[in-house]
Amino acid sequence: MKLGIFLKGLALFIVIVLLLIGIGQIGNIAHERGVYRQQAVESVRKSLAGSQTIAGVVLTRGCTETVETVTEIEKRKSVDRTERKVILRSLPQSLKWAAVSDIEPRYRGLYKVNSFNLSAKGIVEWSELRDLAPPLVRENIVAVKCDVPQAEFSVSDARGIRSIKLSAAGQSLKPEAMSEGKAFRSGFFAKFAVDDGALNKPAQMNIEINLVGTESLAFVPLGNENLVEVKSSWPHPSFAGAFLPTERSVRDDGFEAKWNISSLASTARASLMRGGSVCSLAREGESDGYVSGVEPIAITADRAVATAQTAGGGTSCVQSFGTSFIDPVNPATLADRATKYAFLFIALTFVGIVLLEVMKGARVHPIQYFLIGAALAAFFLLLISLSEHVSFSVAYGVAALACVALVGVYAKAVLDGWSRAVPTMVGLAALYGVLYVVLQSEQHALLAGSLLIFATLAAVMLLTRNVEWHRLSERLASRATTKSDDQTAATATADVAERA
Repeated sequence: MKLGIFLKGLALFIVIVLLLIGIGQIGNIAHERGVYRQQAVESVRKSLAGSQTIAGVVLTRGCTETVETVTEIEKRKSVDRTERKVILRSLPQSLKWAAVSDIEPRYRGLYKVNSFNLSAKGIVEWSELRDLAPPLVRENIVAVKCDVPQAEFSVSDARGIRSIKLSAAGQSLKPEAMSEGKAFRSGFFAKFAVDDGALNKPAQMNIEINLVGTESLAFVPLGNENLVEVKSSWPHPSFAGAFLPTERSVRDDGFEAKWNISSLASTARASLMRGGSVCSLAREGESDGYVSGVEPIAITADRAVATAQTAGGGTSCVQSFGTSFIDPVNPATLADRATKYAFLFIALTFVGIVLLEVMKGARVHPIQYFLIGAALAAFFLLLISLSEHVSFSVAYGVAALACVALVGVYAKAVLDGWSRAVPTMVGLAALYGVLYVVLQSEQHALLAGSLLIFATLAAVMLLTRNVEWHRLSERLASRATTKSDDQTAATATADVAERA
């Protein structure tokens, strides 16, 4: 009998290895579905627009200085005149944005991608414009000629711009596309005429912009004082970037967030003056040596945001802040996470069946273990396929119900009656319930998994605390002999009855 227990243990080990191979293949399918979803995201980005980062307004002015150089050779003087370009910039004193974002889902095949439509109004103020004053004529500079100042504005993906309105001093300004600006490498600009005699006075500009983007929205704090308010109908924001909101309210029907940032806390102004680029949230985070607050599914979700288009090819990114519109019930990601618990499911179910063998004297063949394990693995395959056509909750419920019913009916025959099959079904249903909670709340995944393992270990220890393990083989052999004798007696009785 001891040899029989060893052989059964070896057979169960082989069964578990075969099931692990199958689970690995199912995990590969889940991963492939995640890759397909990311391809859908990239497709939407290429066709619509990528993640959007808004920067500006910066007033710039190009000046040309005429430099006169006098040289004397053998008492003969020669005068050479050259010209050099000087770029003047004036960053705002205060920057205020009020933005409203509506989510517009886009679909590529079976996969949904969150794009957004943003309507934003901005007020940009300068206490004075002395930084735009023409350089003084001095020493060997004999003449200075300056262009009309211009206001420059940038978004990380200009393809998403739908409309722009600019006004200053009660007059509308005409925005024009810009391929290589004095402050930004791309975006748009508008001529901002101002008399040199009025450069010591304050100035103000109003902006209204409507643009679309994909998955994340950010702002660059270029003012000495920056106040940004964002409202959205999306209830699952993931605040990211260099700064978190000072105030936020997240509800079932959307969220509101407010940032109040001082230039004393931000390097954005200095970084822009050094030629930094306007980047998406994830790329800005990578440039600074950290990943900024990305969502467990998304900016996992999503680390491909780092490849989104930027306003230029600079090696450093200007600090930004904002939010990602993550989808916490992303079917591809949730299904992939679910497959990571497949082995735990099978192991706990096998533990329950082994307990029935020990406590109730049931006898289960390794082939039957394998079939039950295969049914449990089929749950994850059903979950992946169904979640692509219906909501994840419905797919999970249907797959779990089908698996519990199948295992229950099979266990009834294997374990000789519903009295043993029903506890198996109840335990399996409880496992599916725990897994669903874990998938919906990743923050509590470790806690839930730890409690589940502890509860299982405690149950096994309590239920088997009176089992005499050194006599277990004798008890099982006795029960097997008794069962065999009963079957023989029943067969003999049936033969006698038949002859009679």
